[in-house]
Amino acid sequence: MSQTMLEKLNRKNTVHVINVAEAEEPNPRPKLNMPQTILEKLKRKSTMHVIDVAEKHDPNGRKDWDAPDVAIVLEKEFDNEFGKSKQKGDHRKLFLTGLTDDCGISGVKHVFSRSILASRRILWITVLIASLVLVLYQVSEMIDLYLSHPINVNMNLKYVSELKFPAVAVCNVNKMRKSKTDAANLTELLSNMYTRGGANFSQYDISNTASEEFYAEMAHDKQETILSAIWKHEFIEIDTFQTIYTDFGVCYAFNTGNDSYGIRTVADSGVVNGLTLYLDTRQDDYNAGSQLGVGFQLVVYEQGDVPLVADLGFGAGVGEDIRVGLELTKITNLPPPHGVCGSRTLKYYSKYTNNACRTECFTDHVVSTCGCRAFYMPGPARVCDLEESFLCADYYAKYFFVRRETGCDCPVPCSRIIYNTNLSHVKFPSKVFYDLYKRAFNNSVDLENLLKVDIFYQELGVEEITQQESYGFFQLLCDIGGSLGLWLGGSILTIVEIFDISLKGCFNTYWH
Repeated sequence: MSQTMLEKLNRKNTVHVINVAEAEEPNPRPKLNMPQTILEKLKRKSTMHVIDVAEKHDPNGRKDWDAPDVAIVLEKEFDNEFGKSKQKGDHRKLFLTGLTDDCGISGVKHVFSRSILASRRILWITVLIASLVLVLYQVSEMIDLYLSHPINVNMNLKYVSELKFPAVAVCNVNKMRKSKTDAANLTELLSNMYTRGGANFSQYDISNTASEEFYAEMAHDKQETILSAIWKHEFIEIDTFQTIYTDFGVCYAFNTGNDSYGIRTVADSGVVNGLTLYLDTRQDDYNAGSQLGVGFQLVVYEQGDVPLVADLGFGAGVGEDIRVGLELTKITNLPPPHGVCGSRTLKYYSKYTNNACRTECFTDHVVSTCGCRAFYMPGPARVCDLEESFLCADYYAKYFFVRRETGCDCPVPCSRIIYNTNLSHVKFPSKVFYDLYKRAFNNSVDLENLLKVDIFYQELGVEEITQQESYGFFQLLCDIGGSLGLWLGGSILTIVEIFDISLKGCFNTYWH
């Protein structure tokens, strides 16, 4: 091809070359069915460019190109461009076809269908968007509810054939007998401590007061305190009561489970199936102390727990028959994130309870502050003497939780048993039986110091209070599925379908 001819071809666009080729072809081929986009691309290409491409791909390296030859090259280039466009169009078409045919959301096929009127498509688009907004709103509310970890509290009264009887601690209000403090020359010291607010401890020998044995020696004797004990309508030995040290002094406990008798149980309710105690206060042997009344402090508690008699006990005065009706409540709490219950390892107790944790906590506080512990506190620290107890240990132990200087981490137990007490009082003894009781105790007991305590179950049942998760993960999924079905006519599987269609479309586009 001459240089003049090439310049002419350069000045003519590609479409003109195609027209010339078709005019000069002796056997005219069908016109190229070029899409507008491909035609625009070819228009932007000069004829010289097409010839350069042809020469590059020609095995014989021809230099003479006429118009029909150029048209053939253009057709090949069109086939290449149109194939790429067609391939991308096929992927989009496949995606829309899959979305309309396979997706379970109602209305999607109306949105992407070109066979319906534009007004109908706009209407369906509006409805679909509104439904999607409502679904997203409801789902967000459901997720917020799920993340708040709500709980239900179920209460159930369960009747059983047998119940474990609780441990019972009995403590005289007077912690030190006057006859004993007289012998130890400590009566005046105690009087000054509790009636005058202070004492000169240097005037008294208190060297032997720093031990549990000292307090046990000063306390009321077990045999003199508990005149008679009846269990299930039968007398029992007083030695079945164990000596324990509590925040209320030296006490005597029944049914602790730490003796050969084990833990006692009952198979029926009522007074005759419980514990009956006849107690003697011996108030003529009282000393000045922190308590102003006369009588006993009692507490019922679960075996293995720490009896906080001063805080959780109930009083029993002289000249009364106190009836203590028990109701057993079993509480089951949920741990985080739904609840706040938990546990921790204790240094001085093998079983975690809230009482044990509190006792251990203020024991550590008293030891670190006073350099010693109260005689009823656990641990290896030495026992405080009377001066240290009065000036330091008793004060911090009494006001420890009131001052809120605890620093304690005592979570609520996940499972605990509570014995609720219902008290009733009657005058005891009546004048009719006054002489009878004097003879029964061989005239050795002043009936003005006498009281009677009956402890029994009111009914053979357990009230169960249980925390339960009220909105779990599967309920969240069910509610999301219900919202999808209500507003979009779909389900959880619809989300999987959309994901599958999108993944397939992306795979086809990038793979090919």
